[in-house]
Amino acid sequence: MSSPSPLRSLLLTALLGAGAARAEGSPASATPSAPPPSKVEALAPSSAQETPSYEAHSPATLGNSWTDGNNLRHASTSTGGVGLLRVTGADPGRKGVLRFSAMGEFFSSSDFPVQGANNTRTSGTFSIGYVPLDFLDVSLSYTASTNTNTRSSPTLIQALGDVTLGARVAKQWLPGLWAGADVRVMTFSGVGDKPIAFGFSPRAVATYDARTLSPRVPLRAHANLGLLLDGTGSLVDADRLNASEEYALGINRYTRLTLGLGVEAPLPVVTPFLEYGLTSPLGVQGGQLVAPDGTLVSVGSVAPQTLGLGVRVTALQNITFTAAGEFGLTRQVGRGVQPVPPFNLLLGASINVDPSLQATGGTRVVERVIREPVVVTQTATAPQTAQVSGVVLDAKTRQPIPGVFVAMVDSTLPPVASAPDNGRFLTYALPSGPVKLSVRKEGYLPLEKELVLKAGETASVELALVAEVKPAVLALAVTSKRKPVSATLAFLGGPEPRQVAYSEANAASHSLQLPNGRYTVEVTAPGFLAQTRSVQVTDGASLELAFDLEPEPKQWQVKRENDKLELLQPVRFTDGKATLLPDSHPLLSQVVDLVVRTGIKRIRIEGHTDNQGDKAANLALSKDRAQAVADYLIKAGLDPARIESEGFGDSRPVAPNLTPKGRELNRRVDFVILER
Repeated sequence: MSSPSPLRSLLLTALLGAGAARAEGSPASATPSAPPPSKVEALAPSSAQETPSYEAHSPATLGNSWTDGNNLRHASTSTGGVGLLRVTGADPGRKGVLRFSAMGEFFSSSDFPVQGANNTRTSGTFSIGYVPLDFLDVSLSYTASTNTNTRSSPTLIQALGDVTLGARVAKQWLPGLWAGADVRVMTFSGVGDKPIAFGFSPRAVATYDARTLSPRVPLRAHANLGLLLDGTGSLVDADRLNASEEYALGINRYTRLTLGLGVEAPLPVVTPFLEYGLTSPLGVQGGQLVAPDGTLVSVGSVAPQTLGLGVRVTALQNITFTAAGEFGLTRQVGRGVQPVPPFNLLLGASINVDPSLQATGGTRVVERVIREPVVVTQTATAPQTAQVSGVVLDAKTRQPIPGVFVAMVDSTLPPVASAPDNGRFLTYALPSGPVKLSVRKEGYLPLEKELVLKAGETASVELALVAEVKPAVLALAVTSKRKPVSATLAFLGGPEPRQVAYSEANAASHSLQLPNGRYTVEVTAPGFLAQTRSVQVTDGASLELAFDLEPEPKQWQVKRENDKLELLQPVRFTDGKATLLPDSHPLLSQVVDLVVRTGIKRIRIEGHTDNQGDKAANLALSKDRAQAVADYLIKAGLDPARIESEGFGDSRPVAPNLTPKGRELNRRVDFVILER
């Protein structure tokens, strides 16, 4: 980790460092230039030209209102990756943007890290970040530093070639709330003949944008929680270093728990931010460390804590400047844990590049000037133009829709504006008078909006897109013993009830589209018992709906008589219990068939017993048996709303309980039709 290199060259490296920032916004307006007043009395030649004016990745915020959504800049942390100074954010911003950034750090302090020592540290970090996907942000950074301390040997110690590779996966889970995971792999340059060391830092990251509640609250909050593991403790033997040398070489001997909290306020010209960081060592034996003077100190008293206060300057297009001060809140020092300086100054800058907008055929605004043969006999005047400022929202959630292009209807010109991450847009100059704007976005119905523009003014408009409803696709299969069966499927309930004929010929590829809703599906086929099932259909879903039918019995055991279903054999249970015996399952399948085919809407299952035993026990047993039958029918597919159950014990006998045959007849389950 130390290497002989001139201090002056490292200071130059650090002074070139500047902070990272990345942002995306609506395109800057491109107003056609007006010809100067002139007196022409000759025939002008016809000519035409196109001048491309590419959209700004990060439009200037100078002149914006304090609630303007375009004030937001997605900026890099000191080691790359979108966030604040040290705290990582979960909102990656627009896809396809490259961030080139640099950050310089400097502090000088006496009595640090031990009494009587004078310490000066300078470092520079250069990083590059990229958003290849809507949910993925990757970064790579290189850090070089130099530290001078009167108590270290040598007094000048340099660290060159520390590299950090980061990747973060995150998405928006709720309006304004992003969350995901951030992983960083680090390499640390060796010390003397020691090889390089590696580090690993997984973290959970979250961001909440309060502007989704109200544009009048321009605040964004960030939170990080994770672990930090590095192998720097293996680079040098512990007994060879004092506290000053450990700090200069960046030696840590413990895995650390990291916590970061931050808040920023996107305002015109500047974005102030505040953050807090805590790094707590783990696995410290006895919870105590050795101080430089040999005394013992608790882990809590030496755990590094910092408070960062800074500002990002966003007045210039595509360029962001960062200035911040970091205050150390921990004063005690423990061996093996990196202390924090009382004050650290950070200065940085960044520039954003979107390669897709630089290549031919990328999104651009084209200004077309056509001169026709005309005779001008009076002074030329400036064209009468206007602009449109607006926001594109989801009509249902009222949340901004990113990545939308706004164009003029019946125009050969390219899109007049785009709505990036925050859904806001500003068109280039349009002719005054009536215009018609068109908005297209995959997954939404197209929208056209007519406006009347007044010369020299900017019209405000809200464009609400209605999400395109895609019906669910059901893959149907009706079989018996794995062979296709021709059947009729009735889809009842839902917004669009329908009946479908299913044949063996198209059994392999039969599918059905249905709108969102809850349906009761009834399947009937000649020679087979009918079946039913409830299914919940959601928009855009793909469902498989399969029925395996049983052949009709040769001898039916269930028939409908007036307001009852008559059973030719009883439903059988385990003696003294409410457990259905398997030989009753075919009987209950016939009950399901009869309910479906005859269109019975509601049925009550009644349980009865003989008069043997305790009356209260008999009543409870009758209720349990009726419920067991109801549960079986529901499991077989009948809608629970069509079924009731009740038990009557021995209060309703159908035969005298004097003989075994009479008692057997009284131990029964009846099916009463409540609604046809």
